[in-house]
Amino acid sequence: MKYLVIIFAIICAASLLTLYFVWPEQQMAPTNVAVTVNGHDLAKATVVAQGAGSAYHSKDYPDLLNSAITRELLIQEAQRQNLDKEESFRVSLKTFYEESLIKTLMDRQYDLPEVVVKDSEIDNFLSLYGKTVTFTRLPITTSPPKIDSSEKGVQNEVLFDDLAEPLKCLISSLKPGESAVKFDTGNEQYAIRLDKVTAAMDTPKSTPDREQVRKILGEHKYQQQITNWLHGLRNKASITIHNG
Repeated sequence: MKYLVIIFAIICAASLLTLYFVWPEQQMAPTNVAVTVNGHDLAKATVVAQGAGSAYHSKDYPDLLNSAITRELLIQEAQRQNLDKEESFRVSLKTFYEESLIKTLMDRQYDLPEVVVKDSEIDNFLSLYGKTVTFTRLPITTSPPKIDSSEKGVQNEVLFDDLAEPLKCLISSLKPGESAVKFDTGNEQYAIRLDKVTAAMDTPKSTPDREQVRKILGEHKYQQQITNWLHGLRNKASITIHNG
């Protein structure tokens, strides 16, 4: 039932958005009218606003007026050809509505308070340079994710310097024997268990400075917040995948 309500809401929103673009403007005072095109009045404020929102930012009012007239003629011609009634137009309008809705939501999510990177986290990250880390990749099959430490998993032994940044960030947050869930692109998730850290034989050739590490860890934490939030939405949702 709730899916029908969601679909109905989307259709209503798309219809209202369509009406907004194609419905004639309300009667306005003659002093507010900038131009009348085939009986349709355009307000002076509308002409200026459309000019400000276009890629062509001219402050010359005659230019803005000519642009508004051309735009209105094109809209009227499209309506005359009933393009606004075609299925492709309605689909594109629905797509625009959904993408705008998602963008607004993600923009608000990215406006969350900044993450804090501690000096001790930077120290841990830098201390692993030149060292070999042994870690095990463990599968996760439950939701919400639960790490099964009894699983053997796939073990790797790699120079910390050679790891991808997301793995560096994750491993630097662990002590030997500890595990953490890692989300990859899409919906794949697994656990990383740090088994041991082997002291370096040689001094590492180069290490990033502290501010670079602070930025790397901050971006990682920020992305993890977003990823955890998305997976939280998925875990709380009722999802049925139909074969065929």
